[in-house]
Amino acid sequence: MMWKKGIALLFGLMLVATTLSFGRVAAADTSVTVILVSDNEADCALAEYLANVTGAIVVTTGWGAYDPNVTAEIMSYAPDEVIIIGGPDAVVEQYVSDLQDLNITVERWWGQNRYETNVAVIWNATVKLRIKFENSVIVVPGNDTGAIKEALRKAVKVHGIIIFANDTTDLIRIMAKFQIMPKNITIIHSHVMMHVAERVRERMRTHANITEIEVNVTPEMALTAINASEERIATAREMLQNVTLDPQEEMLVTKMLALAEKELENAKDAYDMGKYGRAYGQAIAAKAHAEFVIRVASDEWEVKVRFEPAMRAEIFVHRVEIQLNVMERAGINVTELEELVGQLKVAIENKDYDAIDSLMEQIRRELLELYANGRGKFRERMVLPVHGGHARP
Repeated sequence: MMWKKGIALLFGLMLVATTLSFGRVAAADTSVTVILVSDNEADCALAEYLANVTGAIVVTTGWGAYDPNVTAEIMSYAPDEVIIIGGPDAVVEQYVSDLQDLNITVERWWGQNRYETNVAVIWNATVKLRIKFENSVIVVPGNDTGAIKEALRKAVKVHGIIIFANDTTDLIRIMAKFQIMPKNITIIHSHVMMHVAERVRERMRTHANITEIEVNVTPEMALTAINASEERIATAREMLQNVTLDPQEEMLVTKMLALAEKELENAKDAYDMGKYGRAYGQAIAAKAHAEFVIRVASDEWEVKVRFEPAMRAEIFVHRVEIQLNVMERAGINVTELEELVGQLKVAIENKDYDAIDSLMEQIRRELLELYANGRGKFRERMVLPVHGGHARP
């Protein structure tokens, strides 16, 4: 059916779940927290850090895109709560609706950009999770992918705070907010982001000893950045095929997408010439411009779905069928709900909107009841590590 093709084009991103394993315990009587995060490198690092400290499960979705398989993955853990890291541009609001339909507690930790999200996550981790960081600060440019990975390793090792920086970051203000006065600050960066490190060093030179670590841009780092930007551009193109923009927006996103494609081409050329630092920097820029296009297309898609009840119902059917499949694999009898979904499909085909609304509401109620009663079956199949991230069921 055409609607399935459309959904696949818009939402067909691979689901990635980050897990760590340190030995296992039964999950039946254990509180389970899932952290839902986009594949943004900065937000992912924060999620992985918290998972390492708290034992939460990390589930990753594509930046700015909705995939009902992600909802199904989360429900398979029967979580007591879900923490979303990142704003609705990164982790779309549809996930909140999905999880609330299952009566799962959802809380979003975010700011207007990755730097504000960084501060919000640190605040919530200290106030709500009662995490006590050591008096150690690791500063890293917020879009320096390879350096962020190194900063995560360092932060986990010393139990320090990761702070993402750009040219305008006021590190002194951030540290005052969290009442930390470190004697030593570690700045980790690649050569490509040297200017950010220099600004941080200049502002902090009288406040603490600075240790600087420069991460070499390896061929692998450059290629990873190229692949990531290529995926973002492909997603942007696909999402644009499913929306209609006004002429002004169309002109803007066309320009931004062309710029991203040019930067990606430059990155590939630089990589072929062995100029890995240039390739890395161009790929990072390409990804940022593609994300702008995704944000515009995603906003327009949400408006489109809101005002087209048949499309909204078709997406609902697609999501519920995936959820029922997960529940059936856990040993839950979903026969009655499958029959209702079949009736809903007929109503959609007949454009019977009264029946559509009634059946959707009935399916929501019965799905919630079935999931609530069947949570124990999911827990019976799960094993959790003693420390660190959770293992998959």
